[in-house]
Amino acid sequence: MPRADDPEVAKFGILALALLLLGSARCYARTDWENAKIPFLSGTAAAVAPASVGSIGKPAEVALPETDFAKWFSVEPTADPYDPTVWIAVDTFFASASTPSGWAEACKKAGAAAGGDRAAKLELGALGCSDNANVTLIQRFALQVLGTRAEVALWVRGVPGHGNAGIQGRQGELRLICAIDVVAREGGTGSVFAQACAKALDQAYTLGDGATTFLTLGDAYKLVATEIAKRDPTIDPEPATFGAAAKKP
Repeated sequence: MPRADDPEVAKFGILALALLLLGSARCYARTDWENAKIPFLSGTAAAVAPASVGSIGKPAEVALPETDFAKWFSVEPTADPYDPTVWIAVDTFFASASTPSGWAEACKKAGAAAGGDRAAKLELGALGCSDNANVTLIQRFALQVLGTRAEVALWVRGVPGHGNAGIQGRQGELRLICAIDVVAREGGTGSVFAQACAKALDQAYTLGDGATTFLTLGDAYKLVATEIAKRDPTIDPEPATFGAAAKKP
């Protein structure tokens, strides 16, 4: 058996390596690198990036759906309190209005439907624009309560995509607002906000009692809506920016 240090074996290894390098050189020579369009090897400019790449990081245009606000807070005894057509519209409004730019458009639509006097249509009026930044922050809490109530209603009716986990997620946001936001700063034992937070975080639905949680969320929303009407009775054409200095006492 040939040994590794045999001169003949060494010559055979050198010949094999030479043949391998020659084959690689021929492949390289036959490659049309110019037409390969590889940016770092070709002198040809790379293709222009699609428009979708340029839009990364830019907020989407706010497009609020058309809805009948009059049905949102109906007190007619024959009305279905969990009507999916109503609460899907509320849920869509909630999603659209959950950013500052979305809220600016949402509060204008709600305000136009409510009229100038916030207290005249208390619950809808709570969603109308306020140029008082502190009130605008409270309205964010009201919107979260309303969105959570929509999730409960749609869960009760078994609408796909809405369930126990969705309610917990929205209540998690409420818990955060109640703990560190304007509601926490102004709330205290026995305050309107403390009462609203306690009702908004009701857990009856975890035991299958969605009706109780739905009702307590409605009570929480009314408490906050009443407070908003007291602080800013007139609906404004434009909202204050979240966190901006208040324009009204």
